[in-house]
Amino acid sequence: MNIKVDKVDIKNPALLHEFNDGGDLAFNVLFRHFYPMLCLFAGRILADEQAAKDIAQEAMLKAWQMRQNFTTIPKLKSFLFTCVKNGCLMDFRKQKYQEKYQSLMQGADLDDQNALKEIIQSEVVTRIFSQVNTLPEQCRKVILMTFEEGKKPSQIAEEMDISVSTVNSQKMRGITLLRGKLSSEDFLLVIALLFPGHWH
Repeated sequence: MNIKVDKVDIKNPALLHEFNDGGDLAFNVLFRHFYPMLCLFAGRILADEQAAKDIAQEAMLKAWQMRQNFTTIPKLKSFLFTCVKNGCLMDFRKQKYQEKYQSLMQGADLDDQNALKEIIQSEVVTRIFSQVNTLPEQCRKVILMTFEEGKKPSQIAEEMDISVSTVNSQKMRGITLLRGKLSSEDFLLVIALLFPGHWH
């Protein structure tokens, strides 16, 4: 299989098959696709950017070691996000939040509730991304490239060969559709997590 890294269909079964067989190029393609969103996911849980990157990389390596177990890309993605979530929670416990976590388990005060809130939000982010994947194709791509890959509207417009105004309209369409797919509590967290400082 000849993979064109810049224009790869992540849903192509041949890509997963080559990954299962230990193909380095397939791993590189999947790494480039998933690593940015895993870093973003970890970064929303931890305050340490380098720790978030390390945990995301470790998740990719674990997936590589277990590559023969994945039968679909969604299962691989679920595994990766679970690894990152667990890695963040382990880091959360053993480093600077260790005392807060212990007191939280024993009955925490109001300050300690912030630690629990981060854990809850990590679960919410997983649910949000699962709903993003149900959006119409162009809308889904814009949302994922914005919030999982951290790309600006101009970068998305160039990659997708559409106008910046179309990017923005598709983004707003995605938000509208997500409002109907998520509970009101989850949707408010979407705004808080994905649009910090923009919705006051």
